[in-house]
Amino acid sequence: MPIKNPSLGWEKLQDVLYRDRDLCQLQFPVNTENKVVFSTGLVAVAAGDGSIEVCQYTGQSIAKIDVKSLPAEVVQYEFDTEDEGSMVIAMTDRIRVYFNWVPLQFQDYLLPDEVEDTIWDYKNRSAVLLSSQDLYHFDGMELVRVCENKEHFTLLTKNHWHSNRDLVVLLDVDDIFHFDLRSKRLVKEAANESWHSVLISPQSFVCLYNAKSYEIKIYKHDTVRLMEFKLDSHPSLIAWCGDDTIACCFTEEEIKLYGPDSCSIAFWYPEELVTIQTDAHGLRVVTKERVRLISKVSHQTANVFLMGSTEPGSILLDSVSLLSTQAPRAVENLKIINLDQGVAECLDAARDELEPYWQKKLLSAAVFGKSSLSKEAQRSDQFVDTCDKLRVLNMLTESGIILTVNRLESLGIDVLLNLLMKTGKFYECISVCHFLKLKNKLPKVFASWGKAKIISSSDLEDKVIFNSILKLADSLSVKLPMAEVGMVAFREGRPTLAKDLVVKETLPEIEFPALFDLDEHELALKKAKDYGNPEMTLSVLLKLREQLTTTQFMKLILLIMRDDQLFAYYCRNDNSFLIDYYRQSDQIDELAFQLLIQGKNNNTPGAFLPQVRDLYARIVQDPLIKLDRDVLERQIQLNEFQKQLEQLHNVSFVDTSLDNTIKKLIIHRLDRPLASMLKKFKISDPKYYHIKCGVLAQEQRFEDLYKFSQERKSPIGYLPFFKCCLQQKKKKEAVVYVRMVSGISYEQRKEMYLNCSAFQDAVQLASKEKDVSGLKEIYKLVPANEPQLRAFITETMNKF
Repeated sequence: MPIKNPSLGWEKLQDVLYRDRDLCQLQFPVNTENKVVFSTGLVAVAAGDGSIEVCQYTGQSIAKIDVKSLPAEVVQYEFDTEDEGSMVIAMTDRIRVYFNWVPLQFQDYLLPDEVEDTIWDYKNRSAVLLSSQDLYHFDGMELVRVCENKEHFTLLTKNHWHSNRDLVVLLDVDDIFHFDLRSKRLVKEAANESWHSVLISPQSFVCLYNAKSYEIKIYKHDTVRLMEFKLDSHPSLIAWCGDDTIACCFTEEEIKLYGPDSCSIAFWYPEELVTIQTDAHGLRVVTKERVRLISKVSHQTANVFLMGSTEPGSILLDSVSLLSTQAPRAVENLKIINLDQGVAECLDAARDELEPYWQKKLLSAAVFGKSSLSKEAQRSDQFVDTCDKLRVLNMLTESGIILTVNRLESLGIDVLLNLLMKTGKFYECISVCHFLKLKNKLPKVFASWGKAKIISSSDLEDKVIFNSILKLADSLSVKLPMAEVGMVAFREGRPTLAKDLVVKETLPEIEFPALFDLDEHELALKKAKDYGNPEMTLSVLLKLREQLTTTQFMKLILLIMRDDQLFAYYCRNDNSFLIDYYRQSDQIDELAFQLLIQGKNNNTPGAFLPQVRDLYARIVQDPLIKLDRDVLERQIQLNEFQKQLEQLHNVSFVDTSLDNTIKKLIIHRLDRPLASMLKKFKISDPKYYHIKCGVLAQEQRFEDLYKFSQERKSPIGYLPFFKCCLQQKKKKEAVVYVRMVSGISYEQRKEMYLNCSAFQDAVQLASKEKDVSGLKEIYKLVPANEPQLRAFITETMNKF
């Protein structure tokens, strides 16, 4: 049986063509007595047993909601306009959003606790309360009061108000109010007007109807009135057809569309009409047997299909039909049309068709036409894109989701995938991603499927679920959010399954936080170490240190990283941690070192020496430790000696070095303890002489210094005595030791005299050496206020 031309049955409203297309056959009974609401892929019907049944267009029931078991009386229910596929049931004290169907999941949003009123009506995310008639809006997170009435308006019936995403129109007894949901402003749009119902289109066109006079007024806002007309009788149903046309039902078989100047067109139905509902691109019509769609005919589709059309697209489509019988004529047709336009029109028309026969026919015409175009003008990308999307949509039609390509593009791929996932059609989701080459969408689909699998498989063992999830994961060549699925298993009381899934996560930055949430600290550290990345391992260690007690953390490090000093190096300045760490890991030498550092930091190094000695005693084989033990023993003896000195002489000695102890004894003239110390610690004479020489000079005890130099022959000579005095800027005291210094040259001794300003001694030395040039040098250095010395130098030089 030949398929009729799609243009048969089109109706023209002024200069716009409309058509009525069959979407699907209803697989479940509906009637005018029960409320029916539709979304893109779902139908919700009030059943006779007091329940709300949610079905797919194919008739498959996916949920049944028992109204009697709900926590409050039902006020209204509808599909959410902002979240495709979700349904909202408004009750007197809350709204319940069913955001997933397989498995069934919902979320309640209650009125604020301080509100003593109840919900009266709910439309498109806006709610009106019963007593106050305050306006509330659902923003996706909570019900928020956006307008306090304060007796501005009174709504007599539920038809006296309507809302969309941006606007709420409120019909008072004599006035019209507009509330802007974006600016939160209530404005009186018109006064002294009486209307009985209002409808707002998706683009905020407003339709007002007066049930007494049958008048209809349509406007964008009060200053832009689009049309006003009067109906012949009262319609049983009124709805927007798309954005700019009003549809009315007067009988159970007829729908009229009204345009400007009250002109109209009618569509007739042999089955009884049940309801009509505004669609983004037209009007959905529900009869007792079928679902149909009234929509505009696009300009390109009209060019192709209208009888007698001479447009390039129409001729190109006819040419394809002539190929089998009149090929020369078909080819000749290509020469008389704008091929580029013809191909574009056929592709655009195919994107707006639901019938596979005409889709194929139009695509064949496009192929035939573009074969004669240059490669640059062939629109290959658009052609492939159209073919891929039509393939997807024809597959979805079998699931009851009936769309054109244009509707799909306005809906968006993400919205489509969300709708499919909500209804448990995960295979279709994956097919869509493969057909449209959207690999980046697969992780989200996989995560949703994995969550649904876990939640709905309470009777299956962990291993069975894990193998099922792993099988699908292996078939998808993308990185998948295994940790996200694993955390769902954890929340469902399956910790083993959760761990098995989380360790399959490919992204460490996601895997490790999940392991922390599972309290799998040991596994997290092992995995971090296996990655071989020090920065990653360190970040895991720092996180574990935050979450665990010191004892737990130390135990974990010793268990997993005993031979790895990464964290010890990171904490190299944390002395208290290192002491605990080395003590528990039996690293005796490092522990001893940290104890010494702690003593030094606390200015009490001697307090830890006995502990360090005991620790070193446990290390037998190490020759370096043996040397350290000897040094340590000497330091302990010194510490004990210092304590005795403090007790006897009330002078602070403890925790000072050996040299400083000697210096303090000299400063305080404690000769007997000094002698005892020199003997006890076997201080060499040169060392002792150097220390005492420096201390006496610093203390300005130059007489004691001289006596000390005369006690016996100095083992360090007398040059250090000279230098110490000179450092204290005591030239007179320093010159005493110049004569005592032996083993130096004439020039050195002369220089020492000059450094002490001992010019007389320098002259005598130079004269003895008969050094005329030296005398001249000395002469230049002698101050002018010493004429006698200058004369003596001159006299001495004249002798040579």
